[in-house]
Amino acid sequence: MNSTLPTIDEKNPLYCPAITASKYLSSLRRQNKRRKSTRQENQPPKDRLISSFARVLDKALQEDDDESLGELSQSEHKSVATSSTLPAWNLSTSFEHRSTAAKKVPLRAPLKRKRSRSSFSDLDGSAKHMRSISIQESSFEISVRHERLQFFLPKPQYSPFVLPKKPSPKATLVEELKAKITSLEDELYGPPVGTESPRGLKPLIDRFDSLMPGISLRERLSKLPDLSHQAITDFLGENGLLNVRVLTFLRTSEIWRLVMTDSMSDEDGLNLSGKEVFSVFSKPHSFLFLTELSFSGTRVQDADIVHIHHLPRLVTLLLNNTGIGNEGVFNLVALKRSLLQLSIATNPHIDDDAIPALVLLSKLFFLTILDTSIDMPGIRRLAKTIYDERRIIDIEIPSECDRYIDNIAHQYLLHPTPPLIENPSIVPELSVSALKRNLAAHAACNPAVVAAGTKPELALRLKTLLETRKADLLVREMMSGGDEAAGRA
Repeated sequence: MNSTLPTIDEKNPLYCPAITASKYLSSLRRQNKRRKSTRQENQPPKDRLISSFARVLDKALQEDDDESLGELSQSEHKSVATSSTLPAWNLSTSFEHRSTAAKKVPLRAPLKRKRSRSSFSDLDGSAKHMRSISIQESSFEISVRHERLQFFLPKPQYSPFVLPKKPSPKATLVEELKAKITSLEDELYGPPVGTESPRGLKPLIDRFDSLMPGISLRERLSKLPDLSHQAITDFLGENGLLNVRVLTFLRTSEIWRLVMTDSMSDEDGLNLSGKEVFSVFSKPHSFLFLTELSFSGTRVQDADIVHIHHLPRLVTLLLNNTGIGNEGVFNLVALKRSLLQLSIATNPHIDDDAIPALVLLSKLFFLTILDTSIDMPGIRRLAKTIYDERRIIDIEIPSECDRYIDNIAHQYLLHPTPPLIENPSIVPELSVSALKRNLAAHAACNPAVVAAGTKPELALRLKTLLETRKADLLVREMMSGGDEAAGRA
């Protein structure tokens, strides 16, 4: 391969020869090796220039790396990178020699670039390995314009790499005060719920949908026939969705009924946050219009009743099967001004000691104590208070007490006639024979009654029996709702 000096295309500074740099340098090395072996002294100027260039190249390559020249010639990128470290040599001499040597050695014909058959544009530059053929010199004029690169927008909206500007201390203080005022207003008066108009209900439904995503709550609530705050609350309660966040938004609304059974159900121990709803009831200005509240079938502690005992308009309270005891019943005394209906059924921890608290709920007209541990002594005390205060109440007592009242005719003589007495207060005035005669009449109905003994024993036994008969008749009157006071002396 005949090597030639690099040619310069003044009209195309980006011109590159058609041969690669590695092939050109390999050709120089082969010619240098041949000239070293012959040791010819009278070399033409061209050969001397080539030899000097090759020697400089070999020296620089040996200093940079001990690898063989053959390995360097195989990698074009390595040879180009190494050649950039060579010392500068006289380019003007090479240009002059090129002009003189070009007369002796014919240069190969330059390659011509291909033109498009359809059109030609002066803006198309020359090919990578082709020398330019200038048609119009003005089309190849190069103008240099320096522009600064901008990697970000002049005013970026947000970037994690752009630190936000620190507000002034005064602005920060104002924002903190506004945030505190807003939190205090929400804590005191609750978040704004809006009116029950379509415009006011839409933001509320959207907020609930964002609080509980993934259940299509917006579409389900929109299908309700009568859309209102109460209708939304009933739907959420039936589906067990009355959690703390939902109740927080509803606590200042004008809802009057709230059923927490499905939302607070234990679900085999999985509903861990169900008990946290009581804290919402204790916040100020919460559920001021609530009249019906149900916790039936949920687990309620006695201390939890404290969170609801201040509700000003609560009329109906259902606490059946909640596990409360006597302490929980006493915590209900604070509701005596408004409470009219109360259910504490199926709570076996409630016994006769809770009767004083139930007596204080003076406005009750319905009470159910089914399946509690309250027995006849407690029922008799409750019935006496109701009779003395002329109350009218519909009461459901435990089944055992109910059976006892149905069978009181087998406990004693239900309707004694003279000379038998009904009033226990005149028992001390009776003689021994009169005491035995009265006890014998009652023993005919109940064989457990003993008509023998000393006078004090007979008097105490008869007095206790007559007092029990009088209280039982009051219980029967309380259960039947009659107007006459049976057993009056």
